[in-house]
Amino acid sequence: MGAQAVQAPARWPAEALLMGLSSSQSRSERVFSIWLITGLFLYVTGFYLSPTSKGQYLTLYIGMILPALYFSFWRFRDYFLRPNNALLWVFAAVLLLYLPSMWVSGDILDTLRKNLKHVIFVLSFAIAIRHGYLHYPSLMARLPCLLFISSTVALACFFIALAKAGITPGGNIGIGNLGENPNETGLALSVGLICLLSLWQQHPNKALLILAIPLCIAIYLAYSRAAFLGLAVTLPFAIVFYQGKFKLALIYLTMCALGATLICTLMALGYLDADQLLSRRPTVWDAFLSANPDFHWLWGAGLDGSVSVFSKTLGLKLEAHSLFFALWLRGGLFSLAVFIGLVAASVRQQQAGSSPSNVWLYILLFGLVTQFFEGIYPVRAPNSFWLYTWLPLLMLALRVPPANNSPTSQPDTER
Repeated sequence: MGAQAVQAPARWPAEALLMGLSSSQSRSERVFSIWLITGLFLYVTGFYLSPTSKGQYLTLYIGMILPALYFSFWRFRDYFLRPNNALLWVFAAVLLLYLPSMWVSGDILDTLRKNLKHVIFVLSFAIAIRHGYLHYPSLMARLPCLLFISSTVALACFFIALAKAGITPGGNIGIGNLGENPNETGLALSVGLICLLSLWQQHPNKALLILAIPLCIAIYLAYSRAAFLGLAVTLPFAIVFYQGKFKLALIYLTMCALGATLICTLMALGYLDADQLLSRRPTVWDAFLSANPDFHWLWGAGLDGSVSVFSKTLGLKLEAHSLFFALWLRGGLFSLAVFIGLVAASVRQQQAGSSPSNVWLYILLFGLVTQFFEGIYPVRAPNSFWLYTWLPLLMLALRVPPANNSPTSQPDTER
């Protein structure tokens, strides 16, 4: 059924946008509908093209929160309960990830208030994606292509910056939102490479393969070790999965997990230098544990308002640099189980085979691998890590089966 969703004739974005509007909608609903879908697409392209991370943050703040709240209040049943209740389960998972705010050592009410806005950010993003699936399915099917086009423009900007600055030993950065950290530059361009692979799987073309060359060069020049690891796991899986060899793809992931377990065991036994191999991540994690003496392995240390800690060893104030460590630190095994459960439920929504929506599965896999060494707690202010965590996760979890689309979306798929 996943493949049927993209068999409709192609339309220009403006036409598809207008087709998502129903004559039964009120004027205010039409305004909020266009507002929300425009905000969503601007935010997604902002991962690559926003002039700053703050600019992209404001895009979500201005472009999605108010219309998302409007539809969640006035169309709760249509969005949360029909045609399935996936959004309701996402809402429940986000609230559970918010619960560690209640067992912080400081002012609980102030912490709850501060973290509540982060819940609103995630839910606004989720409602915007749900809205897109319900009313603009043809536009949502083009989202991976839009990501690839955005990454191509960002790639050109990367080489412009490279021509001006030359090769930097610590890794080259791009321009704008890709100009703040070389590691994040490599990760974002890697997502562009994954989108390119997905497009090539649908439309084999030598020109697409040629574009992979400058992308690989840019990722290499960014010296993002997490990106190298993520691509090493994701690209072979994507190729095998597309060919329908699902057991082989699962075996490959199992072998990767066993290899990672072996390396971690050698590190724990002292045969390998964990601090050197993991770019001083263990030192950072130890600093976080030392700064949170009330930490408990089952429920963590609580979700306070700070995402950084000062490391005396490194002499720097740093973030946790691991999504999974942050989950364990803030919410213990409780938060880890909630997040892993949400990921598992999202993956189950994906149709097997050569569906074009497989790209979200690839990006999510890339994100889960790289977020072992990057990222912060998922219920935080919008950041660049949403490109390979919340975006693919929600695109998988909230996808609406074509046969059950709402009446307002039927003309867009049947015309």
